[in-house]
Amino acid sequence: MSEAGSLEFGLFFQLPQADGQDVAARYRDTIAQIVEGDRLGFDLAWLAEMHFVREFSVLPSPIVAMAAAAAQTTRIRLGTGVALIPLVEPIRAAEDAATLDIISGGRLEYGVGRGSIAEHFNGFGVPIRKRAARFDEALEVMLQAWSDKPVNFHGQFFDYADVQVVPKPLQRPHPPLRLAANSDESFERAAAEGWRVFASPITAFSEDLDRRFAEYWRARSAAEGARPPATDAGLLLPVHVAESGEQAREEARASLMSYIDVIIATGRRSIIALGGDPDNLPPLMERNSSFSYEQLIEETGAIGSAEEVAATLAGLHERYGVGHFLTWCNPGGMIPHDQVLRSMRLLMEEVAPALRG
Repeated sequence: MSEAGSLEFGLFFQLPQADGQDVAARYRDTIAQIVEGDRLGFDLAWLAEMHFVREFSVLPSPIVAMAAAAAQTTRIRLGTGVALIPLVEPIRAAEDAATLDIISGGRLEYGVGRGSIAEHFNGFGVPIRKRAARFDEALEVMLQAWSDKPVNFHGQFFDYADVQVVPKPLQRPHPPLRLAANSDESFERAAAEGWRVFASPITAFSEDLDRRFAEYWRARSAAEGARPPATDAGLLLPVHVAESGEQAREEARASLMSYIDVIIATGRRSIIALGGDPDNLPPLMERNSSFSYEQLIEETGAIGSAEEVAATLAGLHERYGVGHFLTWCNPGGMIPHDQVLRSMRLLMEEVAPALRG
């Protein structure tokens, strides 16, 4: 087990709106959970950027929601998990991030990703096949915008000459970057750049995560002369804690299964957008669509009593070397607010001390 305090616990929010749910209530509950997370000692709250698919998420602007959370918290860090920078005007995104970093007192962490959902790209009129090249250009512009020099960039998608961007983020040279890594190439790039990463057993097979994390630690350790902190690697997974394992699994069932149904339907649409056959699912989607609820928990989640969840997280920490858990307390948005708060309390009062000790 790691040294005391070397494990971090984050909250993750995507904000699906199930049938009959009120959007305003979903936002109120989310902000309230972040405020409670601040009180309980969670290290970070991650908010995902999603567009145009209500049942997948009604959270298109994490920065705005994070600003509301920043005004009601004092300690918990706030992260984009992730910002879809291929879809944005990068100087404006850099300005928004710098502003949030300032008003939060330097608590922003900036997670970035390329995106893969067809509706996101179609809605903004951005070709999904250009997402990797747009990501590279947007990130370079944002890094320049956060620096003390004017932005000078002439690319395929963005063109700027001597643009002096203000304000600058409070954290220098910029807020910590973390890359959503769902492929060998993403892990390799993160290691080469010295970036933090996060991954998820929902979007990767465990044997792929074994190989990717092992190579990430090897490459970064070789480049930097020492193994980086375990907290540089994060793992996102559904987490729900109750007084008994049976209770926890029953409470989380509808929410997790609803989310799996949504990602399969959304994935099929993205396959069509890329010219593929929606009836010929990739192996990972095939696994998720065919697994029982019990198998999904076994492969992708930590749902049970405090003792069961602690054992699962300890095993994942030892297996992958990850030191930051992004705990997704309500993947389908269907677990009642009071049950989410109870799960958060049990996680920080019973699970976290057992792991950190």
